[in-house]
Amino acid sequence: MRFLVLMTQAGAFCLILAVLLGFAGALHPAFDSLSLLRLPLAILCLLVLVFPMRVRLRLMLAGTALLGAATTVPMFFAAPAAGELRIYSKNMWYGNPEGDALAADIRASEADVVALQEVSLRNGAMLAGLQDVYPYQHMCTFNGWNGIAVLSRTPMRQQTCTERRAVAAAMIEHRDGQVWVASMHLSWPFPYANATSAQAATEVLSEMEGPVVIAGDFNIFPWANSVRSLQKIADLQVAQPVRSTLDLRGVPLMLDHVHAPGGGRVQYRALLGSDHLGVLADVSLTR
Repeated sequence: MRFLVLMTQAGAFCLILAVLLGFAGALHPAFDSLSLLRLPLAILCLLVLVFPMRVRLRLMLAGTALLGAATTVPMFFAAPAAGELRIYSKNMWYGNPEGDALAADIRASEADVVALQEVSLRNGAMLAGLQDVYPYQHMCTFNGWNGIAVLSRTPMRQQTCTERRAVAAAMIEHRDGQVWVASMHLSWPFPYANATSAQAATEVLSEMEGPVVIAGDFNIFPWANSVRSLQKIADLQVAQPVRSTLDLRGVPLMLDHVHAPGGGRVQYRALLGSDHLGVLADVSLTR
């Protein structure tokens, strides 16, 4: 019995440490990868409370569970409606065979601006087919299968691309003034280069003046440090509710999201030939 208690306490300390290290992504990108497990680890902290242990350890587990839940669960609830800018974001998948269906869904969305990722030689013809609705188009080509694009109904005043795959951005004319729209496609988390591509995106965002909206495939959850750093540099909030947009062998992943100065409300669109759901958000350009 004593051995069981000791093992339970050791496991509890490991759970607490794992949740807390998930907040240390600024120290090392490995901890950002650990943040992907923040919510299930927080739930485990609650489940472990059924075992016998000291009161102090119980309080630590409860506090850790509350911290994990407080920094994740609120994102799953719908935000107040906002209508200053409508943006459609989609990782198209480079081999998408349903370009016509996707183009029809983009038209039907009546979005002001579109952020696309994985624009390729194979699916890129869809952009030309949308020029009657979105005549202003900015494309950053990083290789034959992985371009990033911004499409707009209204004129673009400035355009920029990161040197490595991360961002295609354009300043567009909008009825409420000019706004920067950045289409994002970051790398996978550690041991891949998510932190490096996020840093490249941060450098571009830091040079932008005025309201900024970022949308795309971040390849990491919205509470990760790499995403939070982007929010901080441009003073943004995630549009809600956050949902899984990619099913990886049965594992739901919340990789595609939209961030704006005042957040916004999201609805999700069908796969339409991609492995990612589309994200349609009505966002606020002011806090």
